[in-house]
Amino acid sequence: MGIRLKNSHKSAVLLICITILLPALYIMNRYGTYYNNLWIEKEDIRSSILVSEDFLENFLEIGYILYNTEKDRDHMDAAEAKTILKDSFYFINTEYELLYPYLDYRAEDEEGTVVDASTANAGHTLTKQSIDSYALGFIVSYDADGRMDIEHIYGEYAEEQSVSLRRLMGNPESEWQLFTEGGEDFGLLKPENRTYYFAMTEENLDKYVDNVYFDDYQLQSLPQDIADIQIILMLLVAAAAWIYPKLSFLQTGNERIFKVPIEGALLAAVLVYSMTDGLFTELIFRTSINGEAWGELFLVMLFACSYWLSGCARQIYVLGPARYIKERVLLYSSWHHIKRAWRTVTRKAGEWVSGLYHSLEHIDLTENSNKAILKIVACNFGILMVFCMMWFWGIMALVIYSVILFFILRKYYNDLREKYQVLLKATNEIAEGNLEAEITEDLGIFTPFRTEIAKIQTGFQKAVAEEVKSQRMKTELITNVSHDLKTPLTAIITYVNLLKEEQDPEKRKDYTEVLERKSLRLKVLIEDLFEISKASSKNVTLDIVDVDIVNLFKQVKLELEDKFKAAEVDFRYTYPEEKLITPLDSQKTYRIFENLLVNISKYSLPHTRAYVEIVREEGEAVIRLKNISAAELTFNPEEITERFVRGDVSRNTEGSGLGLAIVKSFTELQKGSFFIETEADLFKAELRFRLK
Repeated sequence: MGIRLKNSHKSAVLLICITILLPALYIMNRYGTYYNNLWIEKEDIRSSILVSEDFLENFLEIGYILYNTEKDRDHMDAAEAKTILKDSFYFINTEYELLYPYLDYRAEDEEGTVVDASTANAGHTLTKQSIDSYALGFIVSYDADGRMDIEHIYGEYAEEQSVSLRRLMGNPESEWQLFTEGGEDFGLLKPENRTYYFAMTEENLDKYVDNVYFDDYQLQSLPQDIADIQIILMLLVAAAAWIYPKLSFLQTGNERIFKVPIEGALLAAVLVYSMTDGLFTELIFRTSINGEAWGELFLVMLFACSYWLSGCARQIYVLGPARYIKERVLLYSSWHHIKRAWRTVTRKAGEWVSGLYHSLEHIDLTENSNKAILKIVACNFGILMVFCMMWFWGIMALVIYSVILFFILRKYYNDLREKYQVLLKATNEIAEGNLEAEITEDLGIFTPFRTEIAKIQTGFQKAVAEEVKSQRMKTELITNVSHDLKTPLTAIITYVNLLKEEQDPEKRKDYTEVLERKSLRLKVLIEDLFEISKASSKNVTLDIVDVDIVNLFKQVKLELEDKFKAAEVDFRYTYPEEKLITPLDSQKTYRIFENLLVNISKYSLPHTRAYVEIVREEGEAVIRLKNISAAELTFNPEEITERFVRGDVSRNTEGSGLGLAIVKSFTELQKGSFFIETEADLFKAELRFRLK
């Protein structure tokens, strides 16, 4: 019984092999027949092309083109003629450019002199004697009036070509006739006194006809009838995989090879089909298959794969769909792994897209944007490259991609607009005077503007503070000026009235002395006022000379020695051994030192010491003065140098409040710097001038 089963299985294997081999042999035989028929058909097409008016018309047009593009033309140069041909006679010029690489030609004038010639690898020069050695040849002549004549035609189809040419020349509606007549409108000339020899070798003629006239796709595609037969045979072989197991004596259909997962069978079928896709066309044209054995092998593989795939699909019928899916479909058994992998991939992709989106939201506009632009371009390039690899389905994918991109860009635009509205709201609040407006929302791409707006707010607040200070200083200025001018003026008026009524000579003398003192006080005040006004308006003429700072300071100190003794202030001086020469106005600098020293003598606490230090520091002459104030220092050091501001707030001492203001103005006019600092009751002043 076992021997019978084994023999039955061998018979089944033999029958299956025959079922696969017979269709393959039949198709191979058909390929040979198609190969022979194809070249017979191609030769018929070639002969009809060579005698067609469409082909021959090119030679009539070439003479016209060659004549107008000859060198040394009187009416236009060759370059201008080529431009006209390219722009106004595009199709004719294109046909000429296609024919030119394969054409041998020779142009002679009425005396037989060669004016132009070209050879397309013929191996020898074209002459009247050698033209009959070419596969195709024409001699075309033009007389003095431009009339054309076909003198000779050479080649296998000379008689038929002659008929076609005569018919073409007599047809006023031909493209050549329209070209020659229309060319006159563009300044082109008809050939005169020229004879043209045109010839093509067998090789060049075949190349030209193949490249220009034969539709390669049509000729090199699989004939429909053989394709249909092949599909029918594949279906029959597939049907055999279902029929043979029904025959109980064959004992086939349950072999291990038919129990592989359906994915494996499908993959093998796709691979075999892809290997044989272009094979059958190559078999017909003998382009790349060396011998028919390879073709037979691939055909056997194709039909074997058809039988095998059908036998595997038959297991659905044997096992039932539910059991088959569970036992023979890999995707089912690994579905949970696939879902997990898919979730991971989609999550990672979502994170990547989200990260990319948010990175675009937070582009720093203050930095170079090349990196961000390159990231966007590279991402888009990768997506489009994938779509290009999908052929026709790539168009559908591109549509879907465009829709997704639209929604992403719309969301990006809406987010951008919301952030812009937040920014606009903040700027409007600032414009309305709310300098404390604060932006708490995320501005995305506009985040750098948060810092800039904060700077603007700080600048506005500073400007407002400065304006408030300026207004306050103006008010105080008016008050102080009024007080300081009114006090001596009132005293003068009072004592003048007293002087008028007083008869006592001693009292009149005292009144006169008071009047003199108050007048001088008023004079000094007015002079100081003029000085500070001129300095503030920069309307001061400086007489810059080389000044020894140390020597000038000593002069001022010497002249004010009496004031120092009267104020009971002990000065301590520190001078450098070298001279400190600076380019200054000596008068204005004298006034600076005088005001500072007078200020010390006037406001220092009696029986204290004042310190003066003059040193060289980093190319500058530095003068530092320190003294102990008699009154408590409650003023702002930054405001004490303003006009009519005095350290004595009660204004009981005599002073204009202009001393330090003059110091500051004169110092800055001479490109120096002046600083004041207080520490408890210690008053510090510092001057700096650039050394020569």
